[in-house]
Amino acid sequence: MNLKGKRIFITGATGFVGSHIAKHLVEQGANVTALIERCDNNSYFSICGLEKKLNIYYGDICNAALIEQIIVEQKVEIIFHIAAVALQDLAYKMPKVTFQVNIVGTYNILDAARLHTDTVKAVLVASSDKVYGDSDVLPYTENTLLQGSNPYDVSKVCQDMLARSFYHSYGLPVVVGRFGNIYGPGDNNFNRLIPGAVQKLENGESPVVRHPANGVFKRDFLYINDIVNAYMYMLYNIEKEGVVGNAFNFGTGIATDIETVVNKIKAIMKCEDIPSEIQESEVSEILCQQLDATKAFERLGWKAEYSLDKGLAETIDWYRNVYFKLS
Repeated sequence: MNLKGKRIFITGATGFVGSHIAKHLVEQGANVTALIERCDNNSYFSICGLEKKLNIYYGDICNAALIEQIIVEQKVEIIFHIAAVALQDLAYKMPKVTFQVNIVGTYNILDAARLHTDTVKAVLVASSDKVYGDSDVLPYTENTLLQGSNPYDVSKVCQDMLARSFYHSYGLPVVVGRFGNIYGPGDNNFNRLIPGAVQKLENGESPVVRHPANGVFKRDFLYINDIVNAYMYMLYNIEKEGVVGNAFNFGTGIATDIETVVNKIKAIMKCEDIPSEIQESEVSEILCQQLDATKAFERLGWKAEYSLDKGLAETIDWYRNVYFKLS
């Protein structure tokens, strides 16, 4: 698909994933419009100078009238819905805001798109592997029961099901991506494992490793470049049978315990002598997550290209040579 001149609307453009998607779309020559509330000068969005390259509307995703206004005024053809309350700890502290943004915001996007299918031809929705909750069977497939139990997890289950319901009920051309733990350059949420560990080690401090009371956290870590490719593969294949109206897992298929990840970061940064600070997790989280991306490979042709070692090396290089020099 040639994206040059395509009229694309993206939510969450100033966030970690959204800024990478926006940057890629601009580089492809698309006419990109973003809805944002505010922008941090240290964000990847600002570092890349994207505010000068997009059409920007300021406002709240819970403002249904504004979303419809954007779609009408910009004659939007493609929507990337990425905006969300995305941090587990924040979702615990602010469940009402989490449900408003993740559920009501998603409904507003879908319903506005439903009313304007004369122009809107694709809606790509960001879901998460958290929708599967704690499962006795791993890796997750797309047929695994959706059983999120925490505020964030439940909000993503609702978002995921809402999106697919608009295809089945109204024929809205929707595709849902269920992603593993995303990392890479541009993530300035230092409460997350990887950016937090890099920042601590760069300052000569002990990185924090949180453990649950009943074992060790394991996650399927997916590099940001693989995420961008996943969105493009969903978009390019949306008209194919077995794609539209479907949800797809995107992951490496490898569950890595978080202490191993921190030790890899230490090795790359040559900080093996700095001990980790072990803490007990304060909130209930899924113990182990692992995604089977066979469906994405068979129907979209997508597979993860980055190993954890390669992704971590590029990530650390960016923080050291770009972010830490700016901040």
